[in-house]
Amino acid sequence: MVDKIRGLAEEAGREIMKFYKSGDWSVTAKVDQSPVTQADLAANAILVEGIRKFSDVPVVSEESDPQGVVRGKKFWLIDPLDGTRDFVSRLDTFVVCVALIEDSRPVSGVIHAPVTGETWWAEMGRGAFNSRGSQLFIKNERVDLIAAGSRSLSTEKVRAALKLLNVRDVQLYGSALKFCRLAESAIDLYPRLGPTFEWDTAAGQLIVEEAGGKVLAIDSGQTLTYGKPKLENVGGFIASRGDLDLISALKSAALVR
Repeated sequence: MVDKIRGLAEEAGREIMKFYKSGDWSVTAKVDQSPVTQADLAANAILVEGIRKFSDVPVVSEESDPQGVVRGKKFWLIDPLDGTRDFVSRLDTFVVCVALIEDSRPVSGVIHAPVTGETWWAEMGRGAFNSRGSQLFIKNERVDLIAAGSRSLSTEKVRAALKLLNVRDVQLYGSALKFCRLAESAIDLYPRLGPTFEWDTAAGQLIVEEAGGKVLAIDSGQTLTYGKPKLENVGGFIASRGDLDLISALKSAALVR
């Protein structure tokens, strides 16, 4: 099944690039004031219609009334264009995210970067891979850590957290691409101290976990779970190498509860 998802994600990426190269799109605001473009909607149609051709499992998408879908223990979770703000700003780090959720956990996931053509994927218990033909393992042991940060969310609390965690370099990305760079050992951690939605994290979480890392909710210290009533990761999370105990450090310094 993961091969079918990869094909759909890459097809959606090609459609996104038609808009990106032509500049023939406009920006409107959704109810929550986040931006949406014709590229988001076109990619969404490809993914939703494509999945329905081979799966009768409910499809939950950021762009298709996600709260209105009747979900069971198994459902698809997609973000057709994660990083719309980057797309609008002509930055190249937006991606397509698709994950299959079963019993509150992602069991299959794909992330595709339309600009570079890179794709990352994972299946539970079968490893994580990239389109360069490599199986991914998080295996570095850097002491001076490299973190992924968001261009739009550099708060004083985040900066204090990065200093506490011995971060010496921050690489800026605007989407789930952060998870892929962690799985490839290019970075060591990705802290998110604010809320996100489940479609922002599901595919990336599985890719990181299958590469040997972890994605933990800050409030509980437990692995992020899916299918929550509002599809929201409320308390923030930290994605990191498997050997790092970062939440304890943040809590001891009272930077998080």
